[in-house]
Amino acid sequence: MGKRLRKKKKKKSKKKNRKKKQNQNENKNCFNSEIQNPKRNSVVEDKKEDLISRLPDEILFCIISLLPTKSAAQTRSLSTRWRNLWSKALMLHGRTEQILQVITGFLDDFEELDLLKQFRWLQYQFSQNGTLLARIQDQKELHLDFHENQETPKNFDWHLKLHSIKQSNFSLSAIKVLCLTSVSSLTKETVSSLISRFSFLESLEIVECKGLKSLRIEAGSKLRSLTVLDCPQLDEVYVFSYNLQNFQFRGWLPWFWIKYVPYLEDAMLDFSEGPAHYPFSCENLLTLLLAVANVKILTLSGWLLEVPVPRWLPTAGVILGRGDFVLNNLKELWWIDSSMEKHKIEALGCFLKLCPYLEKLFITIDPTSYCYPSKEQSRFWIEYSRKVASNTRLFHLRMVKMEGFTNPEDEKLLGEYLLEKVVSTEPIMITAPKGDGWSKNCTQQLVKIAHTKHQQKTH
Repeated sequence: MGKRLRKKKKKKSKKKNRKKKQNQNENKNCFNSEIQNPKRNSVVEDKKEDLISRLPDEILFCIISLLPTKSAAQTRSLSTRWRNLWSKALMLHGRTEQILQVITGFLDDFEELDLLKQFRWLQYQFSQNGTLLARIQDQKELHLDFHENQETPKNFDWHLKLHSIKQSNFSLSAIKVLCLTSVSSLTKETVSSLISRFSFLESLEIVECKGLKSLRIEAGSKLRSLTVLDCPQLDEVYVFSYNLQNFQFRGWLPWFWIKYVPYLEDAMLDFSEGPAHYPFSCENLLTLLLAVANVKILTLSGWLLEVPVPRWLPTAGVILGRGDFVLNNLKELWWIDSSMEKHKIEALGCFLKLCPYLEKLFITIDPTSYCYPSKEQSRFWIEYSRKVASNTRLFHLRMVKMEGFTNPEDEKLLGEYLLEKVVSTEPIMITAPKGDGWSKNCTQQLVKIAHTKHQQKTH
């Protein structure tokens, strides 16, 4: 009996060992299958994913905005979902008087915490209806966009003194480019105080400031670029910036004073809205043209050369007497007009004769642009161009681009005029029909027409 019992016990133990081995093998197989099946793993991970990370960005922005700045920056280590959220938006609330403090802190935090130094956003709500959207990028470019719900904005004058505070903290001195949008009478003083602290500011852009009537900028020697666009109430501009190299203006033609800009190379005078003052001041116009006489690139509204200039004006007498208003440095001319009728073509031709070294000519037709009422050409510019133009034809003009022409006959008329009376060598002429982009077929057709006309003249 004892032997039989021992044999039975051995058989039971063997069976138990076999079952253990089977269970171990099954566990190994399950583990291997999980490793070999990433989809199954992702399903398991999805089940474990936290619900907060699934919320929309707008809600996560609100959550981050409630945290201290350093804590908000630390959320980037939570997961890939949170990595860039903290730097995209930061929402704050306060008063108008605190804007300067908020922007300074915003720049300081960017310098301290954003190791990549790429970009960051800030949304600041002030007063009842005011919002400021601030954006910094590339460590040196700051955009400030103001929004205020005002049905009729108050008119205001704005006097900016740049670089007036020589000592500033590192984050402020790092800003080289400043873009301002929709500054109003409510925010101008705060913005002025902020600008004075950017001791190394090189570029300033002012856009869509409703209510701005007078703009006076004193920039010393550090400002290189100034842009003023689409300020509908602006009727007076004064600029003093000794080292200014680039000046862009678009809007109504105001009273302009640009004082001594010997290094100005690129100027845009887009007065497509027309004159801001009636009666029109020809004296101020001539003074403005003299200020940009040494530029290399010029954008100009064609109607300025259609205005009749009285000979008795002091500046007109000086120009006629000295004969030194010639754009010897000009290489590129961008001409904007409402159409290209015969008297407009002749006005362009007179101006081209004052540009002896012009290489590229761009002509844009914009039917919405201001059209001077008179259909007669200004006798002043005819007489002056005949008097001072040493070369009746342009020897260096190599390319002409025409854009926005709706009538092929106007293109043909302009091409023939340029070949007959302006250029000495046949340039490459390119046309772009309105809304169609540059067209090779139109280019070839116009060159063929111009080339045939030129051959007829030479034989």
